Amino acid sequence: MSPKLVSVRIRPPAFLFMRKSNLMVIAGILISIILLYLAFRQFDVEESKKVLKMANYYWLFPAVVTYFTGFLLRGIRWKYILLPIKKCKIVSLVPAIFIGFMANNVLPLRLGELIRAYVNGKKENISKSSSFATIILERVFDGLALVALLLVAFLLLGTGLSTQQSFPQWLKKLTYVAWALFLSLLGFLYIMMRTQELTARVIKRLLSFLKEPVLDKILRLTRSFIEGLDVLRQRREILTVSFLSLLVWSLEGTTFYLGTKALNLSLSYPQAYLTMVIVALGVIVPSSPGFVGVYEYFCITALALFAIDKTRALSYALLMHLFQFTLIVGLGLLSLWSEDLSLWRLKEEVKSYSS
Repeated sequence: MSPKLVSVRIRPPAFLFMRKSNLMVIAGILISIILLYLAFRQFDVEESKKVLKMANYYWLFPAVVTYFTGFLLRGIRWKYILLPIKKCKIVSLVPAIFIGFMANNVLPLRLGELIRAYVNGKKENISKSSSFATIILERVFDGLALVALLLVAFLLLGTGLSTQQSFPQWLKKLTYVAWALFLSLLGFLYIMMRTQELTARVIKRLLSFLKEPVLDKILRLTRSFIEGLDVLRQRREILTVSFLSLLVWSLEGTTFYLGTKALNLSLSYPQAYLTMVIVALGVIVPSSPGFVGVYEYFCITALALFAIDKTRALSYALLMHLFQFTLIVGLGLLSLWSEDLSLWRLKEEVKSYSS
């Protein structure tokens, strides 16, 4: 009598079944924890209390004005990017921007970008994919504006840094990498816009293993996405968008400068701008919602270039982070209320739309 064969099913570890998005959320949280530890290591709490107690918070009132005006300019810029698709009103675009930025601060994986595209697409009755493409394009122009301001700060500051009277190598490398990244992205989007049929054929070839209904949906979304890039055909609009991008980040830099005045930090305008650029580029790093840890770490790193001690630098970072977080979340919640929307319902709708 032959022995019975017993089949044993070996199950892979549970973590192999975790969705990629969950892994990205966990990775972002771990990065935030590590950078928070580095930021708060050797932090003098009592000295920070003294710094914050001696602060002149009246400087934050004009900072509110510059920060809010920057968002109004974002609305104007988005209007120009959307022009080839539809002429939208700024009063309709700005609330969507507030909602998107607020969602980025409270939800993982920067879902705010998708939520903003979804809200705008629904309100203006345009393709959500096209709306999302305009936001991607906006972010590319943001990056190019930041690098341009970084170069201006280099020229104005010269050798006025504390570290061996020159800019550190990591900052120079950051500039080169940022230029290459954002110019490459802009070039890639331009090629997509100019070669729509070729793009469709490439997608068909690469995703030929998918079922036809799924592939058709991807191609349809891709066509809508490319339509959102049509502003790249308009030279006048491109110049306007570029100019507005510089204005947006100039106001953001002014907000940072006013924050240094509030905490009595001896920083010049160019130094405040350089700090803002490093923080803005730094928060591209994956992190927890609200850019916790990433914001503080890169702010301290930037201020160290100007011999600002860690305790005062972290006090400034915490003040500015809380200031910006409170404003944008407050404005986002107000916009949700005015539009009679729910963030959690929007999150579920975006998930079902993109699945």
